[in-house]
Amino acid sequence: MKRTRAGLSAFEPRAGEAARTLLRHQGHDGGWGLTLTSVSSIVNTSEVLPILRAAGIAGQPVRQALDFLTGAIAEHCRPRDKGGRGEHTRFIAFGLAGLLSHPRFFQHDGVAETAAWCVGRLEDHQVDHGWPEVLRLDDTSLHQTALAVHALAQLRDVLHSFGPGLVLPGGVESGSLLERVEPLIDHGVHGLLYHRRPSGAWGWRTYIDTDPSPSKTALCLLALAAVNSGIGPDGEPAYRDDPREVGGVHGPVQTKRLSDAVNEAGRWLLRNHHRWETFVEDDKDVQGTAWEHLAYALCTQGAIRAGASPRDARLTKAWRLMNDLWDAEAGMWNEPGASGKRATIRAAYYTVSAYEEAIRRSARLSLDDSIPEDRGAEESPERVIEHVALGPGRKVLLGARDGGGEVICELSERLFDLIKVLYDAPEDGLAKERIAGMLYVAPSSVPKYVQRLNQAISVAFGGAPARLLLPATIDGSSGYRLAGR
Repeated sequence: MKRTRAGLSAFEPRAGEAARTLLRHQGHDGGWGLTLTSVSSIVNTSEVLPILRAAGIAGQPVRQALDFLTGAIAEHCRPRDKGGRGEHTRFIAFGLAGLLSHPRFFQHDGVAETAAWCVGRLEDHQVDHGWPEVLRLDDTSLHQTALAVHALAQLRDVLHSFGPGLVLPGGVESGSLLERVEPLIDHGVHGLLYHRRPSGAWGWRTYIDTDPSPSKTALCLLALAAVNSGIGPDGEPAYRDDPREVGGVHGPVQTKRLSDAVNEAGRWLLRNHHRWETFVEDDKDVQGTAWEHLAYALCTQGAIRAGASPRDARLTKAWRLMNDLWDAEAGMWNEPGASGKRATIRAAYYTVSAYEEAIRRSARLSLDDSIPEDRGAEESPERVIEHVALGPGRKVLLGARDGGGEVICELSERLFDLIKVLYDAPEDGLAKERIAGMLYVAPSSVPKYVQRLNQAISVAFGGAPARLLLPATIDGSSGYRLAGR
């Protein structure tokens, strides 16, 4: 597992480098295309925004990308007499997800109005079991339905965070928009569950009885998990996990909870890891253009989201591939394919998504004692850090007892600066406001950086719980101190 751990521990600096590469190639219109020299598209611009978020980048580049999306989505999706690729559900679903990638900018000019337009478009083009590949057609697409459900769940969560009665720019009211979103989520969930196979997977084609598809299974899993994980404004679950009908398109109808469907899909992905761990899966349901799912990263993300440990041995080959696909010269991840490896935004997006899922899972295992251990996985005890040393190139040497040994962790510039501030501070630490002032950030941002740093340290120890920065009280104020002192 050494190479797997190396790839995970290298994620933070690689994500930062990929973000800087993307910023250098942002189009004059604010968008990005599939490759660094391609014409801007809704899909690829929406894939870049989460990469920037993972690297802690916001500000003007994000505003410019949002301006591109708010101007492009409705225009691109308008009806065309001779047809064309614009009338595909994915442009609405990807575009909506891109608009929501940085919730703090939801009140940026045009974002709320365009999100409401996307909701209206999805209302107008529902079919029996979800949404079609091409608008105005009747055939349900698993791919498009999963994308739409995932984006709608994100919108629901953003609207819940605002609370009812908030009038957003353009006259969009949060409560009334939420009332339109929730029935659409129900519609999409019903459609996804209808198409689920008795094995716990989803098929390669939507209505045709084909072999199960790893990529479609991961897409549906991630959509249903997003629906089931939201929290309402009252602190209660945003979606009731009641038993509901599952299946019907092929095989008998069963009754299951949404959480059970997600967990069973995750177990199917792990059992069948040989089908996707090094593969790119094409999608014959897509009309008008070739479409490929990067199964090795997409299915890794899905399996972890369903509860797998990032260190599960069945994920090893996929992690190794993602690690090997990093192109230091391009400053991006390559995409494997018949035409040879090339650095693409799609490869970066799905790889970053998989790494972020692994880090979140590691953090939950580390910080939430109520989470049960993974079945078949042996969780390590928390590493007690005994000494810390700063090295060149934003490297940190960490030593731990209890079998932790020594590791080298390379960090982003922001997280390395955070360590340096506390490394040079008194042993009892610094108050949060003092740390914020030295880093030129808002005090509310400090705990987020601390969490990201401790996640990176945990990953460096192979996912075992580990904390370099510990809570402290300094002159009656909350703050942090460095472990190992």
